[in-house]
Amino acid sequence: MDDRKRQIGELERQKKEQAALLDSLLARLGETFCGRIAGAPPENIAAFGELADYRRLQDDIAASQASILSVEEQMRRFKELEEGIDAREREESAFIQEMASMHSSLGKLLLDACAGGEAAGAEYAEFCAPWREQVEALLSKIESLEERLVTLEQKEGGNVFTWIGNGAQSLVLRTFLTKAHENLDQLRRNVGERYSRGTGRVPGDDAQAGQYGEAAEIERLYTEIGQKREELLALSHDLGTLREEKKNLSGSFSVDGSPHKQIQNLKKHIAHIRDELHILYRRVGTDAAAINSAADNEPAERREIFNAYLHAEDQETLDSAARINGSIHDAGVRIEKLRASLAIDDEKAKIEKLHKMIQDKKNKITQAEKNITEFEADIRDSEATIEKLRELL
Repeated sequence: MDDRKRQIGELERQKKEQAALLDSLLARLGETFCGRIAGAPPENIAAFGELADYRRLQDDIAASQASILSVEEQMRRFKELEEGIDAREREESAFIQEMASMHSSLGKLLLDACAGGEAAGAEYAEFCAPWREQVEALLSKIESLEERLVTLEQKEGGNVFTWIGNGAQSLVLRTFLTKAHENLDQLRRNVGERYSRGTGRVPGDDAQAGQYGEAAEIERLYTEIGQKREELLALSHDLGTLREEKKNLSGSFSVDGSPHKQIQNLKKHIAHIRDELHILYRRVGTDAAAINSAADNEPAERREIFNAYLHAEDQETLDSAARINGSIHDAGVRIEKLRASLAIDDEKAKIEKLHKMIQDKKNKITQAEKNITEFEADIRDSEATIEKLRELL
């Protein structure tokens, strides 16, 4: 490779690095300058039109960043709502299961008290009357099924078919027994829940109720269930509030797009605005570096603004910018000279090639002329021979 081409490549690389450094240097200078004049009264800097663009772009970035924080806060709140709803749903489920168990216990106490026929039971007899026959029927059914199962399990002997038949019958009886227990438990739950809600409840006398163990337990459960119900209502209200807030947040996400998509778009927008700001800073920095130089074409009023807001500490930056700019210019000049030198050599090589082609053509012409002369001589010889031969005719 021609050494000049290597030098051009190296100079191009240096020039690119210097240009990037100059761009960064001037952009920082422009950013610093814009920051200084940002708070100046408009009448003092009317000639500095970039200030309006600077404020607009900065406000745009601030608004976009605030929007990102808002969306992130909504995402955080949405997660909190999901966790809160999940926790309260588990708590609500536990409350409902606990109350179902308490209703069942209360219903059993009431029905057992009525069935016992004691003084305490007589107090609840009227309340339990609608379910008495149902309870008795279920208890009788359960007792009958249990007796049949015991009898079946006590059977011994028999062949394999008898054993299989007894096993199948036992399975059927156990299924019926399980179902009967479930129905009885459901009935007790219904009775206990009806009583706990005050539907047909016997107010009773607390002093009198305290005389009977079952009555005291019934009243204790009644009071405890009432407290649990209040807690469950408060929990359900809280859960409904959280669900409504989650629904509203989900609705806003549906309208504006997913939170992650919103943040992504906002970040892209900020990146675009920062690119615009960089261009603005670069332009302002370039104008600031050109002030009071040979390339200064700024109006007097604008020049005064630069001189007023450029500080002594900026001189080092200005000097560095001038030095780097000079290096870039010098590298450009050297590159142009090297390219011109290469172009001259290319033209010389082209000329030399053309001269060679011309000489080749001339040589071919000379040879062609020689051949023509020889061909003409041969023609004359042939014509003379023809004349001699005609004389013989």
